[in-house]
Amino acid sequence: MARAVGLIWLGGGLAATAALAGFTELRSSRLQATLWSSAAREASYRVEAGPSPSISFPGDGPYDERMGYSALPQHIERLQQQGFVVASQARQSPQLLAMAGQGLFIPYREKSQAGLLLRDCRGEALLALRQPQRQYARFEDIPPLLVQTLLFIEDRHLLDEDAPRRNPALDPERFGKAALQQLQQRIDASRPASGGSTLATQIEKYRHSPQGRTGSVGEKLRQMASASQRAYLDGEQTLGRRREILRDYLNTVPLAARPGIGEVHGLGDGLWAWYGRDADSVNRLLLQQTDASPAQALAYKQALSLLIAQRRPSQFLRGDGQALRRLTDSYLRLLAEAGAIPLGLRDAALPLALTRAEPGPQPQRPDFVQRKASGALRVKLAALLDMPRSYELDRLDLAVQTSLDGRAQALATRTLAGLQKPEAARAAGLYGPHLLEAGADLRPLVFSLTIYERGAHSNRLRVQADSLAQPFDVNLGAKLDLGSTAKLRTLISYLEVIAELHQRWAGLRPDELRALKPAGRDALSLWARDYLLQTQPPRELPAMLDAALQRRYSAHPGEAFFTGGGLHRFENFAPEHQHQQFSVSEAFKHSVNLVFIRLMRDIIQHRIHGGDAAALLAEPGHPRRQALLQRFAAAEGGHYLAGFLRKYQGLSAAQARERLLADTRPTLPARAALLYLLEPAADEARLRTWLAEHLPQARVDAAMHRRYQALSLADRAYLAGRHPLELWLVGRLQQTPDVGPEELLAASAEARQQAYAWLFKTRQRAAQDQRLRQMLEREAFDGLLQSWRRLGYPFDRLTPSYASAIGASGDRPAALAELMGIIVNQGARRPQQPIEALHFAAGTPFDTRLEARGAAVQQVLAPAVAEAAWRALVAVVEDGTARRLRGVFLDAQGQVLPVGGKTGTGDHRQTRVDKNGRLISERVVERSGTLVFTLGERYFGTVTSYVHEPDAARYHFTSALSVQLLKSLGPPLLASLQKERCSVD
Repeated sequence: MARAVGLIWLGGGLAATAALAGFTELRSSRLQATLWSSAAREASYRVEAGPSPSISFPGDGPYDERMGYSALPQHIERLQQQGFVVASQARQSPQLLAMAGQGLFIPYREKSQAGLLLRDCRGEALLALRQPQRQYARFEDIPPLLVQTLLFIEDRHLLDEDAPRRNPALDPERFGKAALQQLQQRIDASRPASGGSTLATQIEKYRHSPQGRTGSVGEKLRQMASASQRAYLDGEQTLGRRREILRDYLNTVPLAARPGIGEVHGLGDGLWAWYGRDADSVNRLLLQQTDASPAQALAYKQALSLLIAQRRPSQFLRGDGQALRRLTDSYLRLLAEAGAIPLGLRDAALPLALTRAEPGPQPQRPDFVQRKASGALRVKLAALLDMPRSYELDRLDLAVQTSLDGRAQALATRTLAGLQKPEAARAAGLYGPHLLEAGADLRPLVFSLTIYERGAHSNRLRVQADSLAQPFDVNLGAKLDLGSTAKLRTLISYLEVIAELHQRWAGLRPDELRALKPAGRDALSLWARDYLLQTQPPRELPAMLDAALQRRYSAHPGEAFFTGGGLHRFENFAPEHQHQQFSVSEAFKHSVNLVFIRLMRDIIQHRIHGGDAAALLAEPGHPRRQALLQRFAAAEGGHYLAGFLRKYQGLSAAQARERLLADTRPTLPARAALLYLLEPAADEARLRTWLAEHLPQARVDAAMHRRYQALSLADRAYLAGRHPLELWLVGRLQQTPDVGPEELLAASAEARQQAYAWLFKTRQRAAQDQRLRQMLEREAFDGLLQSWRRLGYPFDRLTPSYASAIGASGDRPAALAELMGIIVNQGARRPQQPIEALHFAAGTPFDTRLEARGAAVQQVLAPAVAEAAWRALVAVVEDGTARRLRGVFLDAQGQVLPVGGKTGTGDHRQTRVDKNGRLISERVVERSGTLVFTLGERYFGTVTSYVHEPDAARYHFTSALSVQLLKSLGPPLLASLQKERCSVD
């Protein structure tokens, strides 16, 4: 018995000792400090070159999603597919990987503020977005009044100094009380229960738990364990870390979302978003030591309300505000009773209303024009990452290295934006002949400049600026008529033909050359054969290209050219050119239109007669003849059908029927032919009633019914005096009135062939040959298009007309800059990648930097052709249409820099003519002046001056305006680019 009593006392003593030890541990956290800090020392990471062999990324917590950490695997994969490689990445220690594998939130010192950062080529910031915007940088910056208030509400023992090793994830009193209340609630569901979360575990919850919520006991334990591990990152002593927890909470606590702003995080942003308050002014008021003023009382009450609202932010902040005010007033009384705030502050704050206000003013931002380059980069970045919403993109923890030169960019932007002032335009020399007229309205004008720097492996975009305060990008945004800049593409196509003939024939013996029999209309092949016959080996390509540039053409405008399916006449810009002859190089230098029209004709005829054109036209049974005619019928029929679709657009089936009848001759054959088109099932009785309605005197017999019912589409059209496809369309609309244009075009394939049945008859040989020549011309232009696209032409169609040589097919300044880059790089296309590197999650265990490894350099143009084109461009500046630039640019040593360029004036007009070709009306859609240029062997780009309707008709400037702009702006820009030059590969 005595032994039993002794065991009971011993057991009780051990239990008491264990309880005391547990209580002491909860108070002092000595053992926890030892264990957690030991684990923290091993839970580390370092950043090394190349991809990590093993790395863990976080789950879908709100913070991790917002910062982009959760989606990093997808971002990395997508970027790798687009030519980026992982240049460096974090290596996580085995202990860190094990913690992630056990389900803990990875412990590291988290960022309270991050956002998209765009850097220029020197690493200087082009754009720095930070969320939240209003932060406490240090614990000491927080007003003590706020510290005491937050501790009273959420975590009263967090900053206790008598427990230096305290685990901030666990408050024994708060946890015990919460556990008891949760147990009571299980017994009686009507009883309230509070949570046991400390500030540390709350941060884990709203940052990393799914949807920022505690969904289970297991999730609560994960929050506590993760918070504990994070608390001991700096060692066993936690007071400094506990102060950081309080600061981080104030900086990042979620406070719902407000329309027009988005998610609100942190007390500073909350005061601005919900009460329109400036956080700095609120802090100054809360630091005042005098008796509470109304201003201080209001500032405190607003801050207090937000600290309370975090428990149910959407309910409290997006409702009518009454519940939040009642709870805030209740806490004012509790705080005063506990001595956490002065009684005077309570009394001054209680009567004050909590009135939501519009957000306060944002910090002043650069205007739209200044932000446009960064906006364009963000668009490219969004495409790279497949993140179309800028709201999400801007919140990523991401630093982007770009190729832009921020200093030169700022200079160009300021200058172009300033040209809306007459004094600035005058100082730039923009008034005068072929420029701006005195008193011209500068506001509708858009000036654009792009400059690239040549690198060994890529071309670096250094400046991209314009003066348009809209998202539209003149360089990339539309198809523009850039006039004679097309002569550069035409010149290169010509030189490529010569280079190809040189490759084929330069090695032939004279007798072999004499045996060649080029077609009589293939002037280029004839010239090449004769040149090679007259030249002794070795027949070098550069010499042949130089000779080709000296071939002469007439500039006379008297000739009419059958091209593009019609007869066209062209004019030269300068009247003095009309009756002269020019070499190709002279015509390029002075931009002579008729020479390039004739040169384009020779290029197209060479392409035509380099194939089977002669046999095709000579042999009626040639296997391609029928196929080409069918293609003609399909193409021209489609053109006519599109016109009829516009004619009948918006009409019901009945209205279309009446419109056709109104336009048709009121004869018996015409009306009878139309009946069976509109009503295919009509019988003889219906024919009688139909004619009685339209031609009461007409007589009908059974033969008439059979005859008109059996007519072909072409015969019906002939009798009605209308185009067959107009009849087909109206008949189709009677059967399927709701069908769309694309479906109608597809359904018309057979009808288009039927409409041209006459063309396929053997007696139509002359008509066939005429149309075959048109199709051969189109094929030749299709081949030319592929050549142009290889050199960066941005569109999938060329206008099949000689007028493409002078700009009829349109272009883009950015595409011309790419072509200039190919020329400067001796025929090599180097990738143009303005985004050079992306650094995600810097300074975290997910740190990943990707760098662009663009497409391989491609040789797309023979070096000799590129060299010849470059010399022609230099001649334009030395003694041609861009001679304003002669001697203007100097290199870093003060020597004159060789400058090349090609000018072009676009005058896009839409005209209406009558059936006799007389002008009915004319509308000026846009006017542009463009210069594509090269500054030495390193820099190249474009300058564009542009104005759109309805203002375009008031301006008469030419490309001289862009030349003058580069003359004014270029030298200081070049000096800026050359000073502390950005690195190139």
